[in-house]
Amino acid sequence: MKKNYLFPHRFQIIGWVVAIAAVAVYVACRIWFPDWRFNIPALYYDFPFLDDKEEGFFVMADTGILTVAIPLFTIGLLLIGFSKEKVEDEFVKSVREQSLVWATYVTAALFILATLMIHGFTYTYVPYLVFFVFLILFIVKFRVELHRANKGGAQ
Repeated sequence: MKKNYLFPHRFQIIGWVVAIAAVAVYVACRIWFPDWRFNIPALYYDFPFLDDKEEGFFVMADTGILTVAIPLFTIGLLLIGFSKEKVEDEFVKSVREQSLVWATYVTAALFILATLMIHGFTYTYVPYLVFFVFLILFIVKFRVELHRANKGGAQ
């Protein structure tokens, strides 16, 4: 029994809109409202650098626009990468699988390099970026390979 876990093709356009909107909102807020903060319900909140803030379970966390931008960007990339093509045949399935494997290898190599070369507090950003890097590499590789195939340059 074959199951297809891909989203319908129309979700690809929605993914592009969501991903671009997430980046645009983040950049706009960083430029025009750099100190803008808001409270959001949190399962757990601990910010060791600010002593006057509420900490613990089930509290209101003081946060910025990144808290909204990251989930939206992730949703957008997932919709872009895992939506069906207009023609979803065996060739496209094969290209998708090869692109996933390639993106996994490259992301793992980049993660290992980052672990060996980035130290201190800055390293805490690396694990968060790994998933975005993986999705972006997968999408780029998949699109490039489909473009090559459509131009007659498939190997």
